Amino acid sequence: MRRTGLSGLEVFLGGIDPSRLHDWASDGYRSSEEYLFWSRKVCGLACLQSLLRGWTDIRLSMGELLAQALDWGCYVVEPSGKVQGLIYRPFMAWVDSQFGLHCELVEHTPIQVSHREVGPGQVLIASVSPEIRDPNTREPQRGGHLVLVYAVDDGVVRFHNPSGYSHNSDSASLPMHAFERFHARRGILIRRTS
Repeated sequence: MRRTGLSGLEVFLGGIDPSRLHDWASDGYRSSEEYLFWSRKVCGLACLQSLLRGWTDIRLSMGELLAQALDWGCYVVEPSGKVQGLIYRPFMAWVDSQFGLHCELVEHTPIQVSHREVGPGQVLIASVSPEIRDPNTREPQRGGHLVLVYAVDDGVVRFHNPSGYSHNSDSASLPMHAFERFHARRGILIRRTS
């Protein structure tokens, strides 16, 4: 990952074609090109997929989730090819309607406050910088990536990071003050209803 300007980050794999390293067809993508286009944009859907697998019997591939999310307006693909999203309100309506999970928007709220809502049966999809995978990053941007905060205890935020390194994507943790440096102070609380 490298900075491309004041507000941009570029992720690269040093000449390796990511579609060769991943079975994109089993994830429900129609082509390696579709996988390459969407794989860096579906962090919120990866959080949702994790919740569905943990809380329900629903097993949808990323391609199936993406198709539904597009139908619900959770992402908008502009004519230029630029993608807007994950757009929170349509996402919340979709998750509530299709999966029976209660969603609540969190805005302008530091993790020191929003973490109080996280506990058994309730998680936070938090907007953070993709730079969170390298906690020593100086002056990180805020936002642009989503992680699933599933626990906060003893001042430590525990989360799943869909774009983390292999050793810390499933179970990453940071002290709350470090997490706050990357946090955009917004996200979605999701509660299990049954």
